[in-house]
Amino acid sequence: MIRCIIVEDEMPAREEMKYLLQEFDDIDIVGEATHGLEAIELIQRLKPDLIFLDIKMPKISGIEVAEHVVKGEYVPLIVFVTAFDQFAIKAFEVNAVDYLLKPISKERLKKAIEKVKEMYYSKADYDDRLEKLLRFIKNEKRKEIGKISVYKNGKLIPLDPGEIIYITVEGRSTIIVSTKGKFESNNTLSQLEKKLNTKNFFRSHRSFLINLDYIEEIEPWFNSTYRIKMKYSKEKIPVSRSQVKEFRGIMNIS
Repeated sequence: MIRCIIVEDEMPAREEMKYLLQEFDDIDIVGEATHGLEAIELIQRLKPDLIFLDIKMPKISGIEVAEHVVKGEYVPLIVFVTAFDQFAIKAFEVNAVDYLLKPISKERLKKAIEKVKEMYYSKADYDDRLEKLLRFIKNEKRKEIGKISVYKNGKLIPLDPGEIIYITVEGRSTIIVSTKGKFESNNTLSQLEKKLNTKNFFRSHRSFLINLDYIEEIEPWFNSTYRIKMKYSKEKIPVSRSQVKEFRGIMNIS
């Protein structure tokens, strides 16, 4: 039996993973963790063979958990789980460490389990691959955009990407709505989308780029689309029909 733990802060996602893993007789779920610190304690205590590790979690991320694990004497196999971390997906593909993209399909999980079994029985170079993966991710993070400079009253004001609530277009102007206020940018919406592609942003509509961390409510709308209520804003932002499928997957809407 391959002993595994599930590390996921959202209960519905943990329950879904447990349900999907029931089909695999040789996978034994021996524990669950709701955040990274709990995961580290559980890994040290239970020494599982395999971890299903969510990337985006409170306290410390799944990447930080993996960095801690790879420094120890005992390194379990890791299957990363992510909803939208595009640079991480690229890293996993390059370094041949598997990942699962939410919402998780049975077929994709089956392929991941097959890969796990191959690694489990011949994992001589797994530790090295995991270390390469983590170095790759660190390098990608160093390339991430640090600030976005915006204009107000003829002055340049630097914004952290995490301060941006959403970006939209008004006439010929690109408008950034942030926790510090409303500003103009000389960049187009598409240029900002490209610059922020490793951050938690989603192009919900041709006229809107939203920060997923600021979503407060999701309102079903006509033609199976949605409108989004953002924190600190009265704006109702549309999700276009072309973006609905990806949005549902990101937000784990069944």
